[in-house]
Amino acid sequence: MKIDTKDLVGKSERFALDVAQQISQITLEPFLETSFHCSEFRNSKVLGKHLHRIAKSDYPLIYVFEIKSASKVKAMLKAFEAYHALNLLKTKNRDRVNLSKYNKKTSTILYVGSSTTDFRKRVKDHLGTQSSRTYAMHLCRWDGDADYEVSISAYQVISQSNQAIGRFIVEILEQQLWDALQPVFGKRSGL
Repeated sequence: MKIDTKDLVGKSERFALDVAQQISQITLEPFLETSFHCSEFRNSKVLGKHLHRIAKSDYPLIYVFEIKSASKVKAMLKAFEAYHALNLLKTKNRDRVNLSKYNKKTSTILYVGSSTTDFRKRVKDHLGTQSSRTYAMHLCRWDGDADYEVSISAYQVISQSNQAIGRFIVEILEQQLWDALQPVFGKRSGL
């Protein structure tokens, strides 16, 4: 097999320049700033009364979950570690909850992620009232009934040109925020 390596490098360079051009046309606009006390998401019925706080967006979103009180983090992570150890003993795809990767960091920043479709569903996943099959934090499943408040900040990814914003562009921006904030849960983008 013969590969034209010069052509391959040239195409890669043009691709990177195109991505840089697209990113130069992007703005991140604050979209949502809200918080939930843990009593507001102990189950889906209760959370349903408060979901109106999560507005729908026509744009891709990058979001951050944060514990409002730094003094609560250590106890919550201890509860997570105990739950996680028991959860690993369960059968995958049957009774095990698919938890986000634990980064073993002590921070108030719990998670950095993005959504290009249904942000409300993603919030429900992370709070723990949605499907246990989706990888998410599932907070209310392991928080040990702790008393805490979680804040959610979301930013719209808006193109100043009329060009559609690809998932790849959103992931690049998400990855930069993830690197800056170093959250407790979740994996760095696969880029």
